[in-house]
Order: sequence, then structure tokens, then C-alpha cells
Amino acid sequence: MKNKEWGTGLFKFLTFFADSVIVVFSVYITFLLLFDFKPPKWNIGPFIDIIPLIIITYLIFMYVFGLHDLLKRSFSETIYSIFLTVIALLVTTAFLTFFARGFAYPRSVLLVSPLVQFTLLSIWRTIVWKITRKTHGRKDSLVVGGKSIEYLTTKILTKQKDLYRVKYICNSRSKHIKEYLQKVEVVFLCDDIDLDLKKEIVDICLSTRKSIYIIPDIYEIALLNSKLSRADDIPIFKVRKLGLTIEQKFFKRLLDILVSLIGIIITSPIMLIVVIAIKCTDGGDIFYKQERVTINDKKFNVLKFRTMVMNAEGLTGPVLAGESDPRITKVGRILRATRIDELPQFFNILFGTMSVVGPRPERPFFVEQFKEEIPDYKYRTIVKAGLTGLAQVLGKYTTTPEDKVRYDILYVRNYSIFLDLKLILQTIKIMFMKESSEGVKEDIDFNELMREEYSEVTIDLVEK
Repeated sequence: MKNKEWGTGLFKFLTFFADSVIVVFSVYITFLLLFDFKPPKWNIGPFIDIIPLIIITYLIFMYVFGLHDLLKRSFSETIYSIFLTVIALLVTTAFLTFFARGFAYPRSVLLVSPLVQFTLLSIWRTIVWKITRKTHGRKDSLVVGGKSIEYLTTKILTKQKDLYRVKYICNSRSKHIKEYLQKVEVVFLCDDIDLDLKKEIVDICLSTRKSIYIIPDIYEIALLNSKLSRADDIPIFKVRKLGLTIEQKFFKRLLDILVSLIGIIITSPIMLIVVIAIKCTDGGDIFYKQERVTINDKKFNVLKFRTMVMNAEGLTGPVLAGESDPRITKVGRILRATRIDELPQFFNILFGTMSVVGPRPERPFFVEQFKEEIPDYKYRTIVKAGLTGLAQVLGKYTTTPEDKVRYDILYVRNYSIFLDLKLILQTIKIMFMKESSEGVKEDIDFNELMREEYSEVTIDLVEK
């Protein structure tokens, strides 16, 4: 097992090293092609000067856009991430070369080299992706849980079936859990199993070096980033309070003002086009104001481009938009898919009612409903509501409210200004990913899925 982990770490290092070589080599190849294999020294000089900065910049954007994850990303997402990384590198390189050596760095090289980088990196990462998937194979897995076990199992079987082979599904009352544990390599634990059983399973997995994945509850999340302290010679954890310090709030507000001003300036042409499109389509209102809840349960009016027909909730009342909701207009469907309908919220951020990054603001009707159904929901309003957040970047529009709450609490627990910057950049990535913005889908029936496609799986759900 240790040799395998060492080999995996070495493979990752060599992959990132090869990435860096390809990024630099692509620029050099471009110089050779554009200058008949004799690039002038005064042209290639600025490139040589900034090679270390190019490599560092690539590695940063590679991490931000998820290329460091060699296994879990789909092939299409990997290629998409390469595209975004190369574009970000292009912008940064243009900035660096301008301040490093003025206009000595040829603009032709600056524009052509990203095409070479994208091509070579795509070929290389395709090979890496296939090797990683083949090496990993499909791991025999056990899923243990209570009420949420069907939901988690369905996700694994439909989204990660090429990585995990679910062999056993059982709840806390099963008498065969230890037997199942001996026959699998990976264990998935839901958040609603007995704490003593969870400890026992974790202990077994640690001692036998099995991989274990746990859906966290507020207890596990609270322990994140705890400070090790002592009571004389007894080790104890000091659990940090949820929320931001005064210094964090100050710098977060500065970032909000800066990003919102830049956002309004850059997106103003897009917003103008949207205004014209909405007016030309049905002649109705351009903007849509809706009461939402932010920090300390304060209410405010969020501003969005209207994506539904006028008076859409006149008959239905407050309901979540479905994937094929007939109330959504043709223009609105495009705005939702690209999240352009959220752009007016830059003004909410500038005026201080929202933040760039934070839990998405919900309507008072749904807040009260979720507070009754989800005990941890109250922690979402410890910080100011945001335009984007961890739940939007890592989740989807169809992500359950319970999982969105987990992401939001994890954001508060792990907050830093660098996390905000990372999430802002990652939001660009998910803007054009269909799954992240589509409406609520109908659930896949667990029993039907098991009966039709996974009849060989052992289901051991003991009733009371």
C-alpha cells in the first residue's frame, strides 16, 4: 500500500513537471515556427526572462481550475479546464511581458503559442487521464447509511460507476458489516449512521488501510482547522467559532468593492445586450426584484434580469424552477444557462447588501421551510450572502439543500481571502457547464435502478 501511494505521488509530480515543460516548450516551438528556426535574441530574451513566472502561473491556474485532480474529473471537464488554464496563462503572460520588456515579446508568439499549448497539453493529459483510470480500475465498495443511503448510492452508481463497483449496501442494523468490510477496498459512510458504529468502521479502515469517504455532519465540520492545545499534558482541540473576524470582514469588503466595480465595467456591454433582448422579446420588465435573506437573517431585495414570464408566481406561489419549467422565457433559458441573469447583483455587492462570495441568498419562504427540515441551516446566515460560493462551484443547481448547507458551512469554516479569489476564478469555469445551472431534475428511482442495472449488488437494509 505504501509503495502504491509513493508511486501515485511520483506519477503526479512527473505529470505536473511534464505539464510545465510542455507549457514552456510550446512557446519555444512557436518562436521557431514563426521565425524560421532563427528567433532574434532581443525577441526571445523576454520569454527566457519570465520562464519561472510562466511555470508558477501555470501551476497556480492548473490548481484553481482542477487539473491537479488526475482521477475524479471527467475527460470533457479535463479538456475544458486545460482551455481555461491556457487562456488565463495567455492573459497573465501578456501582462508579464509588457512590464518585463515592453513590446520586445512578439505579439504573434503571444497569440499563437496558446494554440500549441492547448493542443500538446490536451494530448498529454488525455494519455495521463487514460493511464490514471486504468491504474485505478473499479474499486469494490461498501455503502453504509440510513435514510440517505439510497441517494448517495444512486450518485455513485450513476456518476462514478467507472471508478467504484458497489458490491454491498447496508444500514446500521446489518449484522454483516464487518464481513463486508473485509471484501471491499473503499467504504462510503452517510452522515446519519450511529456514531459508535462510525468510529468502529473508521478504526477498521485505518488499521487495514482502506479508503474511506464520509459525508460530514456539523460535528466533523466543526473540527476542521481546530487548534491543538493542552490541559497540562492532555491534548485537546480548541474548536474555532463560526464566522469572520473583524480583519477578515474588512478585507472581504475591500475585495467586494473592487470586484463589483470591475465586474460592472467589464460586463456593461453584455448587460446592455440583455436589456435590449428582454425588451424586444416580450416588452416586460427588465429587472426582477425579489426579497432574500442575508447575514443575521436580514432581508433585502436581490436584483436579477427577469428570466420568467411576467407574474410567473401569481398562480403557483413560491416554487423552485424545474429543468423544463414553462414559465422560463426563451431569453431567460439562455440567461440561466450562462448565469448572466445574476450580473445585476454586482450592484447589490457594491451597495453592501451582498458579498461576491458567500452562501446564495434564499427567499424568506424557503428559509423558514429549510430551518425546520435542516437543523444546520441556521449557520448559513453567519456571513453575508454571496453572488457565488462553494456550493455553486462544487455543487450544481440540482444539489440538495442539505448538501448546499454542508458546502456553505465548510466555506465559513475554511474562509480566507485566497479561498474567495479561488472561488471567483472557478465560477468562470462553471458558468458554461450545463449541469451546474440546469433546473431541478426528477430523482432517479433507486429501486428501479438496482433492479434493471445492478441486480448483483447485495442490499442488506434491515428493518427495525
